[in-house]
Amino acid sequence: MQMTDYHSRRLGISFASVGAHLGWVYLSSEIVYEFGQSEKEEWLKELVSSQFADLVQHLEALDPKTLGTFSERERDFKINIMRLPEGEVPVFVLVVQEVEPELSERNWEDLSNQVLTFCATGISLREKNILDFHTITDPIRKKMERAFSGDVHSGVIAFFHLQDLSPFFKPLGVVKSREILREVTATLHKETKENEFNFQLNPRSYFLFCPGETLDGANHRFGSLYFPSKHLILDYKLKIFPIDREILADDSKFSSIFIENF
Repeated sequence: MQMTDYHSRRLGISFASVGAHLGWVYLSSEIVYEFGQSEKEEWLKELVSSQFADLVQHLEALDPKTLGTFSERERDFKINIMRLPEGEVPVFVLVVQEVEPELSERNWEDLSNQVLTFCATGISLREKNILDFHTITDPIRKKMERAFSGDVHSGVIAFFHLQDLSPFFKPLGVVKSREILREVTATLHKETKENEFNFQLNPRSYFLFCPGETLDGANHRFGSLYFPSKHLILDYKLKIFPIDREILADDSKFSSIFIENF
């Protein structure tokens, strides 16, 4: 399986896991990924395009906005759009879902991580490079900077590099494959404390940022962590990096952590 095939399928699974009836990824005003179908797709495209200039100017990143509702085949749907942290080119994700239930902040965070990963690998119909490396890491750096406040001046980044899961996907099918990937994410969520956050940089690379944590403390916490999935115990490599304000301020030092483990 090609890397692009994996990312496309993984993003589709992410849309399905949040109950999306239809999902689109916009790079600027261009749709570069489509999930699901609707009889009102042309109307939806016009709805977004008519508000696009306002969305670019005023919609804050990671703050979902409801554009409206509609009915189709006796089901009521709402239209949500969220802007993602990006560099020079605006990136939006549109989700059409049933009116209830609302997507949680965690749902949006997981979906945004998959969209950014999809974009970072250069996937589009023309296989062009959509977002560069710094576009992905700069929002992460800013979030880390905000976490260093008061008496917290340092922490660690725990890097989990999972075994290649693609050989399992074809024989297991979409449902079972989705369960494996969701269990990986769920394991990390359980290990993530309130003041910490985790993110996925590519299909096998997961990072957990722990402000205020020490190397010894992180080794104790994560040294025996395992990723159970049905009848499998997923193998992985663990690396732990110290991080402080000085490293965050040094572009070379900060980027090297991710470039070496991308």
